[in-house]
Amino acid sequence: MSKLIGRRGTLAGAAAAGLAMPMLGRVAMAAPRQVKIGAVLPISGPNAAVGIGMMNAMDLAVRQINASGKLADLQFELMKLDDHSLPSEGVAAVTRAASDPAVLACSAHWNSPVALATRDVFQRRGLANLNPCAINWKITAEQKGDEIFRIAPSDLWQLEMAAKMPFTTLGKKTYFLIDDNTNYGKSLVTAFDENAVKAGGSKLGADSIAVGEKDFTAVLTKAKSLKPDVIFFGGVTTEAALLRQQMVRLEVPALYYTGSGTMTPTYVEAAGAAADGTYAFFYGLPYDATPGGAAFIEAYKKAGYDKPYETYGLIAYAAIEAVTQAVAKAASAGEPTRKGVVDALKSGTFTTALGPLSFPRPGDAAQKVLAFYVVKGGKWTLTHYSKPDGAIVVAERQSVWDLPWK
Repeated sequence: MSKLIGRRGTLAGAAAAGLAMPMLGRVAMAAPRQVKIGAVLPISGPNAAVGIGMMNAMDLAVRQINASGKLADLQFELMKLDDHSLPSEGVAAVTRAASDPAVLACSAHWNSPVALATRDVFQRRGLANLNPCAINWKITAEQKGDEIFRIAPSDLWQLEMAAKMPFTTLGKKTYFLIDDNTNYGKSLVTAFDENAVKAGGSKLGADSIAVGEKDFTAVLTKAKSLKPDVIFFGGVTTEAALLRQQMVRLEVPALYYTGSGTMTPTYVEAAGAAADGTYAFFYGLPYDATPGGAAFIEAYKKAGYDKPYETYGLIAYAAIEAVTQAVAKAASAGEPTRKGVVDALKSGTFTTALGPLSFPRPGDAAQKVLAFYVVKGGKWTLTHYSKPDGAIVVAERQSVWDLPWK
């Protein structure tokens, strides 16, 4: 945009000097092509903090792209819509975005149930959606067309990698499973169990607790008697923290391992000193270990948003980078179309703050990584990460996942 302003200034000066430049004047003064990108996220409701952080990051990306003037004469606008983390609201929001012909692509949804509910709308309207972080494998694998793309690796892949890490990398042999008796917790331990056996692990036992329960002495005493190398918990923060505290009090020596739903500062605060030694997996490296993470953090601070970018801000920012580059690629052959953007996302490789991204069939990013963290000194600290060939390696440096989560 600054280059366009500069050209206008030069032409204005020439006109003031009485130089006749009508043709050049019309070219230079031509308005940039306006393109809308739908941004559909939970910016109200129980997940508003996450959604607002992502929306701010997307807004920052659009502002920087427009200011840079790098994508020809294209200027982008976000259509910001709220899905409330509800499938019905997501369908309504995506339908609204798809009804605007100026919207050529979307980056939509944090929640998997919402992302699953809106697939048919995107496909009926031929509108690309680059989902930043909903992980249910069906979102891409079972889509009817080819309009849905995703940056985050699927839950099935994550659990395959997560389950083998203690056995192939840390030398552990046996495990005990505890779930919180929810669909989420049970599905987590079921998938872990299947993949742990494939990786050479041996299950010694399993048990369930209830959400809201406070005393886990019986379950942990049972586990301790079996002497597992690993206790894997399928659940989220509150019960995870209580289990860890009671493990330490009962002197259960097993490695305590949980899923990404526990990898929060809230867990560390709730578990206190007992949190140290807890392992968890999460898709994505600390921001300072990504190509554009440090620059993103600095730019976000300077932009003055009143809410933090939260865990998924950089992923949301990268999604907009990829989508706008896809629009530019579609525009290189003439006026960009929705189909052109879909085709560009299917075939292109895009430069983003996360590094290069490409989306082969069925639409998942080829460049996927799972990282492993341990609480050390009250901080989630990177210890290992996966390579493209599936190998899990020790991190070159122990970066701390230290984000403004609150």
